[in-house]
Amino acid sequence: MRCESVRALSSDHKKLLFRLLSNGWSITDTPPDTSRIRALEKVASDARRLRGALNSLEAKDAASLDSNYRQTIPLSTRLLALEELEHDAAALAQVIKGEQADISRLRQKRTAAQLVKTLCMFGIPCSTRNDHDVDARNVTTAMRCVMFSMLEAGSKNLSWSTTASIIKLGIRVQTDPSENRVLPLEGLQAVTQAGEDALRLFMLEEPLWNGIRLET
Repeated sequence: MRCESVRALSSDHKKLLFRLLSNGWSITDTPPDTSRIRALEKVASDARRLRGALNSLEAKDAASLDSNYRQTIPLSTRLLALEELEHDAAALAQVIKGEQADISRLRQKRTAAQLVKTLCMFGIPCSTRNDHDVDARNVTTAMRCVMFSMLEAGSKNLSWSTTASIIKLGIRVQTDPSENRVLPLEGLQAVTQAGEDALRLFMLEEPLWNGIRLET
């Protein structure tokens, strides 16, 4: 990385910088739980189609099928169950989508704050450019560092505009009073916004909590 602020670092500091950067990107290209959402949406779609097909039966065919179900579950009840299944599966998919958005937002905040903290630790100016030109001469050292972090994490969604956005977000998280305010929690020790975000992200990502769905 041909940057004055990096070249000025000692060999040990350079190694530490690149080690921190190589482990600094935690934003995934594919949002979490995408496969679960697709499966639930397919269940809702299939339930809707099956209910529509059953409702399109001739009356005598529906009666014939229903006569076979009288000892178990009537056809009308099965239709109602399919309607409920369609609604519940679609609603659960929406709940997970909302959590998915929260996870992405919280990961971005955490990643941005950590990267900006790393840059400041080594005296690298957290500056960006407005043009986001792909020409290497038009990007800053901070943007190069973020790009290096993305590359090391195997990210495919690479762009200089993303690096600039991450740096700006990190600066805001570090300096905005609303992001650093102390939040009083009843019965618990007061925590900062960052602490609350970390707890929220843990509960969304932790398998035990992630498997629990609130009523929709």
